[in-house]
Amino acid sequence: MFAEEAADGAGNGGSWWDSVVRSFTNQWWVFIVVLAVVLIVLTLVCILTRGKLLRFRTIIKIAINCVLGFVLLFVINFFGGLFTGGAWSLTPKWYSWIIIGVFGIIGLIFLIISAFAWPGMLVAAA
Repeated sequence: MFAEEAADGAGNGGSWWDSVVRSFTNQWWVFIVVLAVVLIVLTLVCILTRGKLLRFRTIIKIAINCVLGFVLLFVINFFGGLFTGGAWSLTPKWYSWIIIGVFGIIGLIFLIISAFAWPGMLVAAA
């Protein structure tokens, strides 16, 4: 009910929800590819060092952190679109997904800071 009212108030060019979903569908595959590459590299390091350098449990923790970073990005875009009527969203460039894929939530915090410190460098201008 609340989402329908906000969508009606968004005006022309589609609703804020449409912009959030569009951003999500345009970028999800990049996240999946980066996460897969990171997990493959970490698994190879774990296998080659026989678990001395990196344990399998640590790899699982890193994967969960990265997935939570992606979910948090979606939530930030959801609320950013909700409160600004679709005028603001955080859309990382393709190479910025590596930061989220490697560092997870900490990488997302860095991207949020970089959106204000260096506009347009790591995050697409909204």
